[in-house]
Amino acid sequence: MSDFRDGIAAPFDPGLFFAMARKVGHGRALGLEYRAHGDNWVELALPWRPELVSFPDDGIMATGAIVSLVDTCSGTSVWTALGGFRPAVTLDLRLDYLRPAARGETVIARCECYKITRKVAFVRGVAHGGDESRPIAHSAATFVSVD
Repeated sequence: MSDFRDGIAAPFDPGLFFAMARKVGHGRALGLEYRAHGDNWVELALPWRPELVSFPDDGIMATGAIVSLVDTCSGTSVWTALGGFRPAVTLDLRLDYLRPAARGETVIARCECYKITRKVAFVRGVAHGGDESRPIAHSAATFVSVD
């Protein structure tokens, strides 16, 4: 395994990445939206849609869709902190759910890569419905560099 910072060829632009990722595969199926980023953080949104609901009578968004949003946002924050794309794998992802995502609520994830070692990147995050003081979930994740 190589170090996280090895092999980075070009700067990473999360906005440009999601313009492409929304057109194919998982990004297209979920409808993830890029919102903003900084040196080591990224913010993505997952708009509510009937296809993402786990309980049709209640309109509550499926937790799997929220996990995918947070995992994608977390990994993207690693690339942003590195300054370039580097293959990485989710080693661990923990979500502490505090409340359900209600009918019509867009879920916003903001994840920050706060530490990178030679092999592991550490990320923390929050998912909310537009009001950060009323979180849906808190997250902690680690990613490992791969060859």
